[in-house]
Amino acid sequence: MRLACLFSGGKDSTFSLYKSLMHGHEIPCLVSLHPFNDESMLYHFPNNILFKKISEAIGIPIIEKYCKDTKKEHEIDKLLLSVKQAIDQYSIDGLTHGTISSRFQLNIFQEICNKLNIKLYSPVWGIEPCQYYDDLINSGFEIIITGVAAQGLDEKWLGRTIDKTNYELLKKESKKFKFNITFEGGEAETMVLNCPIYNKRIKIAKYNLKWDGIRGTFEISDVDLITK
Repeated sequence: MRLACLFSGGKDSTFSLYKSLMHGHEIPCLVSLHPFNDESMLYHFPNNILFKKISEAIGIPIIEKYCKDTKKEHEIDKLLLSVKQAIDQYSIDGLTHGTISSRFQLNIFQEICNKLNIKLYSPVWGIEPCQYYDDLINSGFEIIITGVAAQGLDEKWLGRTIDKTNYELLKKESKKFKFNITFEGGEAETMVLNCPIYNKRIKIAKYNLKWDGIRGTFEISDVDLITK
């Protein structure tokens, strides 16, 4: 199929893009939504100013739209308009996404696809978390944590790479503090700096770390694209 990829630059949407390509699908465009603030239940907030840079690193064009408030209906309408544009501009016949366990998100994406008469492709839906992290790490995904908002995840995790050692620590903290290790409930946010489908690696040039005692962000203000 020709699929648009609902994309945030985080591990889940990037792995979904990777899996879609590995399964032989064409991805002529990415679709990225800029939420109004971090209260969005649908879209990735930290570092979304980098969408275009990440698109360049991958080598796939991007459709971006900006939300003006946090109302669910408004965010859904913006996504609907974006997918319509992908159909008109790139002749897509399906949408892929990185939702793992959120029935709320899956139902919204399915409803949009039904309205537009295209297919929903869900390559990471229901994936077992430990197997998922093994796949990410063994496939060469370089992932950093860009936001934390759960007990057990403090400022020391901001900007940290999820490698094999850090994953084992993350797994222990997840069991101790009972947070979702895939972060789909908003416990943390991630960004992929490099993976097999990137033509260029992302190198962080400038960042600002913010921590209020409960939650924090690793805000990236500038990056360089490095030839691999």
